[in-house]
Amino acid sequence: MTAETPILNEHKQSCGSASAEDKRACIMPSDSKFAAGKTEYPPMHKREQNHELKMTKGKTYRYDDEFKAKARAHQFAFRERELNNYYDEKNPQVMLTPDAAKKGLIFCDTYRGFIQNKLKSFGTSALFSNMLRSEHIPYNIFTPMEEDLSAATALFNEVIGGGISRIDKIHIEFAGKSPDRSEYLKDGTSFDTFIEYTTTENAKGGIGIEVKYTENGYRIGVKEKKDIEDPNGKYRQVSEESNYFIPSLNITSFIKANHLRQIWRNHILGYSMLRKGEIKRFHYIHLYPEGNKHFHQYAIPEYKQLLTEKGCNSFIDITYESLFRLIDSCFKQDEQRKWLEYLKKRYIVEL
Repeated sequence: MTAETPILNEHKQSCGSASAEDKRACIMPSDSKFAAGKTEYPPMHKREQNHELKMTKGKTYRYDDEFKAKARAHQFAFRERELNNYYDEKNPQVMLTPDAAKKGLIFCDTYRGFIQNKLKSFGTSALFSNMLRSEHIPYNIFTPMEEDLSAATALFNEVIGGGISRIDKIHIEFAGKSPDRSEYLKDGTSFDTFIEYTTTENAKGGIGIEVKYTENGYRIGVKEKKDIEDPNGKYRQVSEESNYFIPSLNITSFIKANHLRQIWRNHILGYSMLRKGEIKRFHYIHLYPEGNKHFHQYAIPEYKQLLTEKGCNSFIDITYESLFRLIDSCFKQDEQRKWLEYLKKRYIVEL
């Protein structure tokens, strides 16, 4: 990387093998009001709410953490300033009206037609209407890259440290090539985005990406808990075989670790693809905004304490801010500059 290349993985140096003594103490989600989504923050100042917009009742939600409250206000402002769309009866959800959703207004205007061709049609489900959820974001960030795979190759070589000859395909919502889930983790784990590429040694490689915005952890379900507890289950088999994790880790600890469980499942989904022979090289990327303290200051550093050197080498965390700087350095066409400005205006929240 050049001196100008942004640092992608601020915690990388501390990643790797860690003894129990090295692990920092943390509050597990079962005891943490923040991780349980119950921490209350004071309401935003009127100045933050207003943005010279017509204010309506109920644009704040008392259980938002600090970043989500600001992101909610930011998306309301974008919807009303940039899209001129109001759906006040749905507040405090930041929803597009059904007509606006069907027009695809949740997607970047520069590439809206291209995205529509991928999706066949626009509808009114959360994917097309909920501006605060991350479900639509992979289409806005990664689908436009399909029009310039050469620039995308340069970008992802920077992200993973080289070794990519060419990017072959960019998938949105990908869980492996086989429809038989028992060949992987025997569950519903999938990547928000999957980058399929050919290595410089002419082998197949893959980059699995999880995209977060305001989300953090989630509560475990009955089946998932049972699968984690199964001593002969896929989770245990793949985790142990991967050698991604320190020997002292017992995967049953993920039952209570609501903040780490999805990161772990995504990471081992990639290994299950290696195990199956679909790819010969794999990296997992966890993408989130810098302001999302749940990941930036809490979940990601703790997860890295669980990784061996091998696990660390296949795991990358990157913020929206760092990724957008890389896009700026790799994508230079006029339409691409408009796309980048849209991404920054749409998703970067001033803290």
